[in-house]
Amino acid sequence: AGYTIYFGEVLLSVIVIAITCGICVLGKKLTKLIQTVCALILFCGIVVSFISVLIHRGGLSNLYPKFSSDGMPVVQVFEIAVLAPWAYIGFESISHSAKEFKFSRKITLPIIIFALLTAAFAYIMLTVCAALAVPDGYNNWGEYIMLTVCAALAVPDGYNNWGEYISSLGTVNGIKGLPTFYAAEQAMGTTGLIVLGISAFCGIITALIANYVALGRLIHALSKDRMAPKRLGDISKRGVPSSAFICVAGISFIIPLFGRTAIGWIVDVTTVGATLVYAYTSISAFKVARKIKNKAIKITGLAGTVFAVIFGVFYIIPEFWSKSSMPTESYLILIIWSVLGMVVFRVFIQKDKQRRLGKSEIVWIILLVLIMVVSFVWIFQLTCGEAKWIAGEINSFQAQQAEKVGFDRNSDIVTSTGEYITSRVYEFTDLILRNIFIQTLIILISIAVIFSIFSVIKKREKQIEAERLLAEESNKAKTTFLSNMSHDIRTPMNAITGYTALALKEENLPDNIREYLEKIDISGTHLLSLINDILDMSRIESGKMELDPAPADLHQIMDEVYDIFAMQMKSKKINFTVDSSEINDQYIICDKNRLNRILLNLTSNACKFTPSGGDVSIVLHQTSAVQGKGFYELTVSDTGIGMSPEFAKHIFDAFERERSSTVSKIQGTGLGMSITKNFVELMGGSIVVHTQKDKGTTFIVNLSFPLTDVSEVEKVTGKRDNKEEKRDFSGVKLLLTEDNPINCEIAKMVLTQEGFSVDTAENGREAVDIITSAPEDTYSVILMDIQMPVMNGYEAAMRIRAMKGAKSKIPIIALTANTFEDDRKAAIEAGMNSQVSKPFQPEQLISAIEKLL
Repeated sequence: AGYTIYFGEVLLSVIVIAITCGICVLGKKLTKLIQTVCALILFCGIVVSFISVLIHRGGLSNLYPKFSSDGMPVVQVFEIAVLAPWAYIGFESISHSAKEFKFSRKITLPIIIFALLTAAFAYIMLTVCAALAVPDGYNNWGEYIMLTVCAALAVPDGYNNWGEYISSLGTVNGIKGLPTFYAAEQAMGTTGLIVLGISAFCGIITALIANYVALGRLIHALSKDRMAPKRLGDISKRGVPSSAFICVAGISFIIPLFGRTAIGWIVDVTTVGATLVYAYTSISAFKVARKIKNKAIKITGLAGTVFAVIFGVFYIIPEFWSKSSMPTESYLILIIWSVLGMVVFRVFIQKDKQRRLGKSEIVWIILLVLIMVVSFVWIFQLTCGEAKWIAGEINSFQAQQAEKVGFDRNSDIVTSTGEYITSRVYEFTDLILRNIFIQTLIILISIAVIFSIFSVIKKREKQIEAERLLAEESNKAKTTFLSNMSHDIRTPMNAITGYTALALKEENLPDNIREYLEKIDISGTHLLSLINDILDMSRIESGKMELDPAPADLHQIMDEVYDIFAMQMKSKKINFTVDSSEINDQYIICDKNRLNRILLNLTSNACKFTPSGGDVSIVLHQTSAVQGKGFYELTVSDTGIGMSPEFAKHIFDAFERERSSTVSKIQGTGLGMSITKNFVELMGGSIVVHTQKDKGTTFIVNLSFPLTDVSEVEKVTGKRDNKEEKRDFSGVKLLLTEDNPINCEIAKMVLTQEGFSVDTAENGREAVDIITSAPEDTYSVILMDIQMPVMNGYEAAMRIRAMKGAKSKIPIIALTANTFEDDRKAAIEAGMNSQVSKPFQPEQLISAIEKLL
């Protein structure tokens, strides 16, 4: 018998290889034809056998009793019903071959219903054949046969009923051990065996082909989704994924060689797997139906979920509904299979670059719960099996000991002792089952709570992520808008400030005209400061504000502040003092522009809010110097109108201004103090305010800077020994690239007044052509606008830097209304040397050119 079984398993492996080769060689059309013919032979063979058995046995009158005496009828029916998800596995395979569909999806449901009914009738007919296979001499099949889920076994001669037969199952040989085949043989003789045998073989062939197609297509789909090797997704000329089929065959070939036990556990694992997949699909259908408000699918999805849970509990948990359960080995194999599933899922997640599996956390949670539950059941089965074996050993030992002392092995005292030991062992196993059930329930509830918490956290993270993306998009849109507005506003501002500066240089201007021009210049400067405040605040909010540290002289910075405000303070009759005498280390590394803005904002506020006759003082003193770093305290005090305690708390908030009749007359955006505080914090310092209404205000700023020496400062500033020396620019030729005619005229006038010779270009392409055609050393500096038609300034700069010889080394200054830090970096990356922002002060532009020369 062992050799026969092994030969059968080898034959099955050979059939596996043959089917694989057949599918790959014949192609999908011929394979479908073979599968269809085999399916028809299978069903027709069952029908023929059924009709023959009915005729031979004289109809269905001998089918009594309807149920086995072992267990309640409802439980017996349910033991068969739990196999229902097996049918789903076949239909679920359709999704793997979706590309093969050549008909409307509307007829899919009728096909599924027809297949279900056909399978149900086939199953009923085979079961009836087995029940009718009662040899002559027995009253009914209840005396002869045991009806179970998988088979009905004929009782050989010599047994009164199936109970005696089951206890001696190992001694049964021959065709009587297979009641369905026995019934067919009795009805049709050898022909019946051949018909039913061919039908069974066709059933195996159709099942194998269907599974190969489904699994092969599934692997093909995984390959196309880049979750399996690319080669497995290749389609042959015959229209089949041959590589995938060969991969399946390679794995399937060795499995039958493990014997019939392998078939047994495959049935168990597949049943549990089918139940899980059915449950998951039912849950998915329910969720989708709830979204699209489809009541019918919502009900069926919920019903499917409930059925799957009941089936799973019935099948996995032993002795919960009935005495039937999986073998202990099957539980261990299911644990290993589930762990492998989690490993595979982990690989898929890693390869899922498009985050398509990002919402599949329910899958691995189900696997985790399954592993945990099955592990508990496996331990229970092992423990109970061992306990019962020990009870048997104890009973046997105590019977032997009783015989030694003269007791009969079958005496009441020996029997009752054995029964007591056995009952106590069974009570112990029941206690273990109850405790394991309670423990499992507690852990499941804990996992459910954890999953609920996880879901809430994940929803919040998704919401935060959505809000973050929305904020980023909003900031990006705002930055783009402000950048465009800055450029568009600065362009006409350049004309206003430029022509005003040129007009003020004219001699013999009437006093009233000069006064008008000076007021225009002051208003233009104020408007420019408002624009700068808004842009700075935008950069601060978007986190794009960065420091640009360089060597600087603190004494020089303080002197410049005095020079800027001295005339303004004098005109308001304010006593203005600047003191930096208590500085030991005046040469530092800092962002001079940002430090100047801090000083200008604080001093400007002190000037604006201090009435005539008041005092404004600025004191900068050094508190210490440690390890090459200087620590400084800046104090800006005034005797002005002060602030209320309520407003002082919000002085550093953006757009905050105190509402009073005095303050309302003073211009401002309410951004100066917010920007100042952000600059101070960006430098790693701190700022505090002390104020009293109608008494005055004091700002105290603490900062620290790395120290340097005078030589480093002179390298940066280009400081000359004679400050009053003015350079002669006659003979220095510049190329001015500007598309705006007014801005071009202003810049050209400013430059020619300083002695420069200026050529102009209207766009980047024209500038590149001029440089290309001009002799070397023609131009000393190129002034390049950024936003221009035909070719922008960045591209033009890169084209010039790509030239050969001295032309590629010509200094380029970006003369642009794009003033963001990103714009400055983009100019440097394009090959430009520096940037001057529009609207520019003539001194600022000349200084930048002089520095490069």
